[in-house]
Amino acid sequence: MTQKKPHYGYYALTIFVGLIAIILIIGAAIYVFVSQVAGILIGGFGLYLLVAYVISLYSFRQSESFDFSHVIQLRGDEKVLDVGCGLGKVTVGVAKLLTDGTVTGIDIWNTVEIPGNSPEAAYRNAELEGVQDKVEFKSGNVLTLEFSDNSFDLVTSSSVLNNLSGDDQKLQAMNEIYRVLKPVGTFFLLEPLRNLRGFFTFSPFAFWQLLTKDKWVALLEKAGFVNLKYRYMDAGYFIVEKP
Repeated sequence: MTQKKPHYGYYALTIFVGLIAIILIIGAAIYVFVSQVAGILIGGFGLYLLVAYVISLYSFRQSESFDFSHVIQLRGDEKVLDVGCGLGKVTVGVAKLLTDGTVTGIDIWNTVEIPGNSPEAAYRNAELEGVQDKVEFKSGNVLTLEFSDNSFDLVTSSSVLNNLSGDDQKLQAMNEIYRVLKPVGTFFLLEPLRNLRGFFTFSPFAFWQLLTKDKWVALLEKAGFVNLKYRYMDAGYFIVEKP
């Protein structure tokens, strides 16, 4: 069957659904055979994860490309890098705002967190959105960007840096992004935050790995970025510049 609409994936669908199902089954078994109280507690935890997952799907719905027009203004001729592009949600969204510019999307193409994640699938979405001539998808790692210094007018990153291990790796990624940005270039960072919304959107395991707004700001400033602009809509939007 020919794909007629772009599909940007549902992150970690198999992992979360499988985990929730196992917890609910264990809770039911304990309720019947061991202890009703323990079974209710475990089952309640499973239901909490289910609610969090449903809210997460709504908050980070992947059926449409990201609309950048309300958060950042572009001339149209920019050279853009999207790190951790996945199936191209942000890459395509930026490309729609360009006239003569181009967007390069890089990813390690992890198929566990994003089923079907591949350059071919990302190109297919770009073609369906009518921007295939403005995008390029390739393999790459934000920790060691294979681009020259001062190469891009804009770098975007959506829900990627949070998955890196510890503050040191996050700062290393920011340093690489800073390096490849042109002077006065812009870095757009979108990340879920450790706040009340995050508590009800993520599992407890994932929630405690999230950073607060102040922590992200501190890392961005340590990397040398200036002129911070911040907004919150389902997640934290950080827009900074390279001096």
